[in-house]
Amino acid sequence: MSTGAVSQFNSGDRHIGVETVGDAEAYIALQRPDNGLSDGGDTRNGNFVEYNSDKLTLDFTSDNPTSARSGDPEEGNSLGGTGVNPDSTYYFDGTFEIRNLSNNSGSGVGEIDVWINENIDGITFYTGSSPGNRTPFNANNRESLSPGQAVAVGVKIVQEDLSSDDVDETFEVVAEEQGNGL
Repeated sequence: MSTGAVSQFNSGDRHIGVETVGDAEAYIALQRPDNGLSDGGDTRNGNFVEYNSDKLTLDFTSDNPTSARSGDPEEGNSLGGTGVNPDSTYYFDGTFEIRNLSNNSGSGVGEIDVWINENIDGITFYTGSSPGNRTPFNANNRESLSPGQAVAVGVKIVQEDLSSDDVDETFEVVAEEQGNGL
């Protein structure tokens, strides 16, 4: 005797549209702080953010024409350094932001947890912007974001722990719907 459950279904033709956009405009956006200014306008650490083929790139090298230099982050100028000192530790607070641009709303809908996976000797991503307030930003220290919210991400560089004097590595930003447990 039949239970009435559907064993197979064919809906016919349907349409799907997907648009690829750059990191700064995606549903999970990786953005430079406004005008390159970080930490409420106190620093220009956002000048270390570049977009290469619409993908966020962090450039703390002499190849970055804007780096920490004063002036317009889009133009740069001849002032400023071109790298980190030997045997030094740098904290670049609020270098970039991860923003939840999903258009979902409602109780718990669109809420995500974000963090960064990286395994780069001498480099740590963190949240917070003052000594004693900086927390490593990893799977154990996730940030929760509602639609429209952002978290500022800093970069700590310990020169003596770098694998070489010229580091070129990758990192991964992870976003997960709260409670999804992928």
